[in-house]
Amino acid sequence: MADRTVAVAGGGIGGLALGIALRRAGTPVTVIERTATLRDAGAGLVLYPNALHALAGIDASLASAVRAAGHVPAADEVRPIVGTDGAVVATDRVGELTARFGAPQVSLLRTALQSLLVRYATDAGVRIRRGIGVSGHTDRGDEVEVHLSDGTSTTAAALIGADGLHSVVRRQLLGAQPPRYCGYTTLRGRSPAPPGFPHGFIVTADGIGLFAAPVGPGQLYWTAKVAAAAGVWTAKAPRQATADLLALMDGWHPALVDVVRRTDPDAPAVVTDINDREPVADWSRGRVSLLGDAAHPMSPGAGQGAGMALEDAAVLGGVLSGDPDVPRALERYARQRAPRTAVVVNQSRLRDHVVRGERDEFSTHDRELTELLGWRAGSVPATE
Repeated sequence: MADRTVAVAGGGIGGLALGIALRRAGTPVTVIERTATLRDAGAGLVLYPNALHALAGIDASLASAVRAAGHVPAADEVRPIVGTDGAVVATDRVGELTARFGAPQVSLLRTALQSLLVRYATDAGVRIRRGIGVSGHTDRGDEVEVHLSDGTSTTAAALIGADGLHSVVRRQLLGAQPPRYCGYTTLRGRSPAPPGFPHGFIVTADGIGLFAAPVGPGQLYWTAKVAAAAGVWTAKAPRQATADLLALMDGWHPALVDVVRRTDPDAPAVVTDINDREPVADWSRGRVSLLGDAAHPMSPGAGQGAGMALEDAAVLGGVLSGDPDVPRALERYARQRAPRTAVVVNQSRLRDHVVRGERDEFSTHDRELTELLGWRAGSVPATE
């Protein structure tokens, strides 16, 4: 085939990581991203050891840059699990992950990760088309015609849908089934670290949870989970949602309340209803496949949304680069990834404690989570 270009719908974490992986192997890549600019949305995320191993498998210098851009726990660092009164009831020994898994946990702003991925993708020669979306595709057997939102089209050797929860590529590939609402909304922001909690904390009350982690000296990002019907919180303006969250936290320890109260006014809280989908056994058809949330959206219960997208990118980059038979390579990729990601979707649901009104005993030392964190680039998961 004359054109070896892989088209990627979506320029988020997974799509850009795949672009870098493919370019490192010499494959031409075009990433098609509907948003015109990168926004600073104020939200952070945690990358666990499996995500760092995936990044290292894609580009070792990128993995190092991600560590430098965020907070890497010291060996003796712990994240306290506290009550609403601020009393510590348990600790999550986050600093021990490097010794156990060969890579640390890194917490950082999402925009910091996205900016690094854009820079590395650009330097690697990934073509990024912004301000235009993928509206559909036609698999012609020997190539894919990718239909674009401006009425034009382009052809490629493969199309990878990395276009998120409401993926256009997935809808055409697997049908238009609606996602499943998980029963809660998240509010996310960043603020100065309060006295007594420099490394963040985890707290769960009746129908509400709050998680905070450092993203730089003296700065935390926080995520609140609120059990509610779909659409209730997302209908509110960000500042009103923050005020209503503070009302729910009435009587909490002042340091915990201050994390929300002192949210950066230039990056107001992001409010999102949380959805996932039932796992599917195969998300590849011919020359078209899916990656990240387009393939296996999950709740943040296990903190693995970005990690699974990065694992996908590492695996798919290697499989596509090593097999000239594109449909066969895409089938192999989905067959390898589907069992593992199904396990993570279900583990994430089990960790949605706030929906059931339970105390969040989340710990990086849980046996099930240990199995998730032990993945390394090039490994075959035990679930296969």
